[in-house]
Amino acid sequence: MVMRGTDRTGLAGPLRRALAENGWLPSGGDVPAGSPGATGYVVGVDLGGTKVHAVLYDPVRHRLLDRVERTDPRGGTAVTSQIARMVEELSRDAPAGEAAGWPPRVAVGCPGAPDPVTGAVGHAPNIPGWDDMNVAADLEARLGVRPLMYNDANLAAWGEHVWQPDGGSDLAFVAVGTGVGLGLVLGGRMYTGSRGLAGEVADLPLGADPFDPANLVHGPLEQQVSGGGVERRYQELTGVRRPAPEVLTAATGGDAAAAQVLDELGRLLALALRAIRAIVDPATFVLGGGIGARPETLAATRRWLAVTDGVSPQVRPSTFGPRAAVAGALAAAALS
Repeated sequence: MVMRGTDRTGLAGPLRRALAENGWLPSGGDVPAGSPGATGYVVGVDLGGTKVHAVLYDPVRHRLLDRVERTDPRGGTAVTSQIARMVEELSRDAPAGEAAGWPPRVAVGCPGAPDPVTGAVGHAPNIPGWDDMNVAADLEARLGVRPLMYNDANLAAWGEHVWQPDGGSDLAFVAVGTGVGLGLVLGGRMYTGSRGLAGEVADLPLGADPFDPANLVHGPLEQQVSGGGVERRYQELTGVRRPAPEVLTAATGGDAAAAQVLDELGRLLALALRAIRAIVDPATFVLGGGIGARPETLAATRRWLAVTDGVSPQVRPSTFGPRAAVAGALAAAALS
């Protein structure tokens, strides 16, 4: 499945200006013109295994409203109910009514692979029950409007492409945080594959034994290239359990074991990028997520890419940091 944005309401310009004014985008630069009063509310939702971030753009008052909550651990309809409630609560502070462009267009980014036919979301072990239900239909019943459903890394790639273009149409967004994911924009379109499984790089046979049943849930690459992988590797070397951000900070502060963990992380990420490039050859790689967007990770990855390739491909950190997926969800909703 592919997606190409078409702005039928002239909303993208004002929304991009709102993102810039709220510090989501770098100050300065070219912001497309547009009327702040353009009609059409949009809501972007980023659902993760630990938190839900929902943002509403109110074009009447030209502002962003947002809410963040911990993800309901029960999964299933408890999470769809949570998302619907958060959207409803955001709407209470926005002028409602059909004349003002209500109901809103909603896009949801989530871990895993939303099936465009069945509405189920597979490969999302942190959201139990979503692989056995029509998530989009359940949300439609609660919201009164059918949401767009995409993998969160795909939406992050789309947001980078729409709001902060690199001058090329092909972009790969590699998110490393709790897990590892890949979002692709090819030929100016979001590419998700025939069943939404494009970009499931956690399954790449790198880093751990792909035939070990223990690696079949989260994937071989994700066992190593993730926050949990960083923590486990550091504990193997030192016997000490430290949060992944602390390990990466210590890697540049004289901790030899942390430096080894960072070097191994950069090496595996470089191999993953080479595998991606061999298939789709994007003009730009963007590293995001709580681990991937860190400068230590970027430097280690670039160092190994230079060793293997001589000249590194274009690799940069995410413009939006932890807000990348929700920025992409806003773009998807605005351009739908």
